[in-house]
Amino acid sequence: MESNRLTTQEFWENTRAQNYFKRQDAGHGIDEFIKKYVPVTDQASVIEIGSYPGPHLATFGDLGYELNGVDFCKDNAVGLPGWLKNEGFKVGQFEACDFFEYKQDRLFDVVCSFGFIEHFNNYEEIIIKHALLVKPQGYLVITTPNFRGLVQYLLHKYFDENNLALHNVKSMCPDKWSELLSDMGYEIKYAGYFGGFWFWRGEEQLSYLKRKILWLLERVIPRLRKLLWFESSFFSAYCGIVAVKK
Repeated sequence: MESNRLTTQEFWENTRAQNYFKRQDAGHGIDEFIKKYVPVTDQASVIEIGSYPGPHLATFGDLGYELNGVDFCKDNAVGLPGWLKNEGFKVGQFEACDFFEYKQDRLFDVVCSFGFIEHFNNYEEIIIKHALLVKPQGYLVITTPNFRGLVQYLLHKYFDENNLALHNVKSMCPDKWSELLSDMGYEIKYAGYFGGFWFWRGEEQLSYLKRKILWLLERVIPRLRKLLWFESSFFSAYCGIVAVKK
């Protein structure tokens, strides 16, 4: 199993030590995606796979869901549910464990993950494990970055190579997710790209030349976002799928 992982628990613990609990900025692409496709309710549950530190769970909380999560970060079982309770949300069960060791007889109305499956080579197995946790007529929502798109790939290859290596670019293909879930009896509500043109990167140290080019690029992107108002596999920031279990 370890050979299928592109990251380690130590990597995430070191990265997430810098995080704190907060909502995403208003209008964040993934939160808008959630609100567009997931119904409002006060009688349903959601579980996020890879839930820590939980900014998107707050969006489900706004929609009325009981919130649940699994993540191998230790504070997922204490700090995260504590923050969500303080925000006034209904909180269910939060576990700090490896998803592959997660045992749960309960099914959920919504199962979701945001930027999780692409850190594994066996991403199809992980999608199936997601899907098995969904109630009949429930929703499966998965998103990843779109590093596979030509424009996005070239930008990350040039300015973000170390971070790119932590992602399975082949996994970023909503058409493949759609085929897999259709074979499992899911109805596909949406499978494609969203978020418009955007670029973010890790903390890699860049040469002087690359820093200057990046400085110019960051000033051009807002204008390009207005020109590239449509979505495309070449440049959109995210891949996503919404599927309903028949």
